[in-house]
Amino acid sequence: MARIAASSAPAAKQPRRPARPLLRAAGPSEAAAADDFSIAAASDARPTFFYGWPMALLATAVMVCSAPGQTYGFMFFNPFLRESLGLTQTELSATYLLATLLAAMPLSYLGGLSDRFGLKRSLLAAIAAMASACILASVAWNAATLFFACLGLRMIGAGLLSLLATNTLAQWFDRKLPTACGYMQFGMALSMAVVPASLLELITALGWRQTYLVIAAGLAGGLLPAIVWLYREHPRDVGQRVDGDSPDERRALAANEGRRGSGRLRVVSDDDPPSLNLQEALRTSIFWLLLSATGVWSLIGTGLMFHLESLLRACHLTRGQAAWATPLMAAAMASLQLAAGWLVERFHVRQLIAGALLCVTAACAILAGLDGPAALAAYAVFGAGQGLMTVVSSASWARYFGPAHLGRIRGTSMTVGIACSAVGPLVMGASVDWLGGFQPSLWLLAAVAVCVAAAGQRVE
Repeated sequence: MARIAASSAPAAKQPRRPARPLLRAAGPSEAAAADDFSIAAASDARPTFFYGWPMALLATAVMVCSAPGQTYGFMFFNPFLRESLGLTQTELSATYLLATLLAAMPLSYLGGLSDRFGLKRSLLAAIAAMASACILASVAWNAATLFFACLGLRMIGAGLLSLLATNTLAQWFDRKLPTACGYMQFGMALSMAVVPASLLELITALGWRQTYLVIAAGLAGGLLPAIVWLYREHPRDVGQRVDGDSPDERRALAANEGRRGSGRLRVVSDDDPPSLNLQEALRTSIFWLLLSATGVWSLIGTGLMFHLESLLRACHLTRGQAAWATPLMAAAMASLQLAAGWLVERFHVRQLIAGALLCVTAACAILAGLDGPAALAAYAVFGAGQGLMTVVSSASWARYFGPAHLGRIRGTSMTVGIACSAVGPLVMGASVDWLGGFQPSLWLLAAVAVCVAAAGQRVE
């Protein structure tokens, strides 16, 4: 399938636009023309080795390295931070949630900067900033300094690094984008199973301050050089094309899609891909479906993760039994992500989003209604929905809106997602304090997810 962008106009043959040069001229016009011809000729045949797959591995590494800014990478620091800094549970939660809310605000702007300055330079700056945030966290001495450290960790880790990793795949893949995103999110699922336990071991052996310094050293000494030496922004940088196809294959795929296409989508060329900007995207119904699903998922999912131990203790599980929740969730998440390419090719995005939201609805219902080890099933179901939602979200933004303004568009969605991720834990915590337990908030959040899933079925 050729890269697609949302369009309200009927499918029609687009006027041919002048092709962009494959290589910017660096000398006389004759030399530039010869360079362009040589690169075009080199890409006429299918490459024996497509560099997109090493780029998918690199994007996965970036996503895994965002863990210190993710909720699952922060939760094991909580008791050590409270004890060392003399904070109450409420003070620590308020610090984290306020930092999360403020971290969400500039993501749309930062995404726009990545469109302007390019993914590689943006990644280098983001990794350096993430390492700096880890160093700041290692020297935090009170709630104020911890707040600024959390602000950096959430803005860069949960926000910018995740955005840049996903947008990297959108530059290299089109028809194979769901499969590539599935592999990346599979790696993320493995990290969710391994990283928390590894961090706990490091904290126990070295202390939480030294653990943050180890993370900063790994980012600066490992990931940063890998980006400098190995990262390429686009297939044309190595004389290849999107998905590793030859020009003849791309033309055949575009013609086939054109015969099967509908008025809702228009086929675009990966050599000169028209894309929707944020203002144009705002006028499409699919944008609002993706945005609302992102917000609701973050609202509920972060609450379930942030209060994981408390939720399962309320279901009368021991701490040892509750420890099985994360591996179960990661296994279910990974299984869905491996099948994501097949699912995305065969089902409409609204159906896949509904399936993911119904999974989180079922997870809330299980936690509200069951006690004992059976409550662990909630996190297995939640993991399945998480696996489906992450791949759908990763692939859909690029497919519907094109690559040119993807940083600004996905930055806007991540602003909403991260802001909602700060509200979910607060709603569930308030339910415990004011209503006597998690059950009222769980039923409320389940109802919200069902409403969004149902409303999404009206989207064409």
